[in-house]
Amino acid sequence: MQRYREVFPAFHTLYRLTTTLDDLSSFAMGVCRLYRNAFSADKVVIVCKGNASQGFIKICLENKRSQVKKGGISILTRVERELLKQEKELVLPNRLIYPFVFTHVLGGIYIKRGSHANGFSETEKRWFLSLCEEVSLGLKIFELYQEQKKIMLNYIKSLSQFLNQYVPTSYLHTKIIFRLIKAMTKALKLSTVEAQSLEYASLLHDAGKMQVPSQLLKKQQPLTEEEFKLIAKHPRKGVQLFKNLEILKPAIPIILHHHERYDGKGYPSKLKKEQIPLASRILAVLDTFDAMYFGRPYRRKRRLKEIEKEFRAQRGKQFDPRIVDVFLSILKRKNIQKYFKLSSKK
Repeated sequence: MQRYREVFPAFHTLYRLTTTLDDLSSFAMGVCRLYRNAFSADKVVIVCKGNASQGFIKICLENKRSQVKKGGISILTRVERELLKQEKELVLPNRLIYPFVFTHVLGGIYIKRGSHANGFSETEKRWFLSLCEEVSLGLKIFELYQEQKKIMLNYIKSLSQFLNQYVPTSYLHTKIIFRLIKAMTKALKLSTVEAQSLEYASLLHDAGKMQVPSQLLKKQQPLTEEEFKLIAKHPRKGVQLFKNLEILKPAIPIILHHHERYDGKGYPSKLKKEQIPLASRILAVLDTFDAMYFGRPYRRKRRLKEIEKEFRAQRGKQFDPRIVDVFLSILKRKNIQKYFKLSSKK
C-alpha cells in the first residue's frame, strides 16, 4: 500500500510538469528529480531532443549535484547514442535504461543505484516502464507545442511585415529594440514570459492602425480633434485581432496600454502610474526612442544627447521615472553604444 501512495503522487507530479511548464530544460530537470526521488536512485541521466538549434539537452543528477548540457550529438556518451539508435530498454538489477518513443525517438533515461544498495524490485521495474511511457507522451506534447509556437511566430513575423508596409511609421527597428528589450528586462527582473510578450508586443503594437484610413496615417500636419479620436482607437482595434490567439494573450495588455501616460493623460483608458502594465511602460519608452533616434517622415532624427534631454524632461510626466532611469543608464553602456555605431554603418 505504501508503494501505491508513492506511485500516484509521482504520476500527478509528471502531469503538473507537463501542463505547467513551457521550457524543455525545466521539464527535463523536473523529470530527473522525480525519478531520483521515486526510485531512490544514486544517478539519473535524461537526454531529450531539442529543436534544430538546441540539438540535445542532457541533464545528470548524481550525489546531490546537477549538470546541464546543451549541444550536438558530441555531448552524448556511446551508451546514450546507442540507446537513441536502437530504441530498446535495458532492465538490470541496479540499472534501468529506457528510450522515450512516441512515433519516433524523443530521448531516453538512465537510472542507477550504487552497488551498496538493493537492486530494483520487479514492482519498481514495471513502475519504471509505465512512468517512462507517460514521460514519452509528455515529451511529444512538448514537441507539438514547439511546432505550434513556430507556426505562430512565423504568423507574427508575416503580420508584422505586412503591417510595416501598410503603416511604415509603426515599424520598430527590431535588432536594436530587441537588444534594448533584453537589457531592460534583465535590469528590471522581468520573467521569461514577460520578456517574450514584450517582444511580441513590440512587433504588433500598432496593428490596429490597419483599420485607420491610410491618408490619416500619412498626414504630416497636426491632427484635428476628430482625427486624433480615430487614431486613439487603434490599441483596442489591435487587441481585437489577437484576442483568440493563446500565445499572444500575455501581450494583449501591453499592446492595449502602450499609449498610456504616466501622468494619466494617455489613451485608451487614461491609466496612470502603476495602473499601467510594467511592460507597457517599457514599450512606451522604446517606441518613443525608436521614433526619435531613427526619425519618421514627419520627424527628424535626433542625437542621443537630445533624446536623453527629452526623456529627462518627460520623466514623471509621459514616462515612468524608474523606466527612464534604467533606459538611460543602458544607453550609456559601452557595449550598447558600440552596437549603435556598428548598426548605423550597415
